[in-house]
Amino acid sequence: SNQLAVRCDLHLDALTQPIPPMRTLLLVCSTAAALRSPAHRVRLPSLQRAAAPAAPPAPVAAAGNKVQKRLIALLSFNAGVADVVLFKKHGCFATMMTGNLIKGTCALVDAKWADARFFGCMILSYLAGCSGQRILDQRATPRTKSRVIALATFLLFRCSDVFGGASARRGALWLAAGFGLVNAVSVDVLLTITWMLTIHMQKLTNYATDAIGLSGAKAKASAKFGPVLRRSCVVLALFAAGIGAGHYFCEACLDMAGFSTLFGAWYALIVLSHDQGRVGLDSLGKALLLNKNANPGLLDE
Repeated sequence: SNQLAVRCDLHLDALTQPIPPMRTLLLVCSTAAALRSPAHRVRLPSLQRAAAPAAPPAPVAAAGNKVQKRLIALLSFNAGVADVVLFKKHGCFATMMTGNLIKGTCALVDAKWADARFFGCMILSYLAGCSGQRILDQRATPRTKSRVIALATFLLFRCSDVFGGASARRGALWLAAGFGLVNAVSVDVLLTITWMLTIHMQKLTNYATDAIGLSGAKAKASAKFGPVLRRSCVVLALFAAGIGAGHYFCEACLDMAGFSTLFGAWYALIVLSHDQGRVGLDSLGKALLLNKNANPGLLDE
């Protein structure tokens, strides 16, 4: 026990002895090196906000603005024509699925299995077209994306004439897939519904209600006829013009052999005329739309 006490005293004396300056310097350097190593480095969370995506140059933004306006106008006009002509030819809507869902559900309740099967296939065909646009949009390269989408659109409309034959319903199934692809482009790229008018009427009605003061002074003061409302006016006007044109030329269109092929070629030309090779953008102006928050002036002209 005495030996153990002596050893403890020696250890305590060693610990209380002052450390030589050189040893102190080496200890400090080794500690600092350990703290600087990646394994022991402490990263404090940054309080800086991530930088916003760079806004596109002014000439590119102006080009993208014109691209979007032309596409919205042309697609709205085409949707009006298609709703009149194709409904009279095929007995159903190929551009929107609400009516097909209603008819299919009623046929199912009435045990009309052939009708229920057809309208169910119409909806599935439309969804297949939407899925096809998504696949092409994600997998095709930016340089070829618009051209691939244009080709796919033309082929689907062409198949309506080739495989439809005398059966109006078989032809409608191919058209539903084609319009699913076209409408997906409208929503995903243009962020606008060009084949239905209810939402646009609602937006304009809300603005009118606020503008005349029925919603209160605060709503009236903040009411502004901005680019979104102007876009809704364009959709309404061009869709109505398409309905008029479709009704006027309906008889000639119904008697025309290969009308669906011609219509598909027209859609393909619309897409090709706005591809990135011409305006220097990704698919149909999407690159600009993704940066619209960084460029408040975009789409305002």
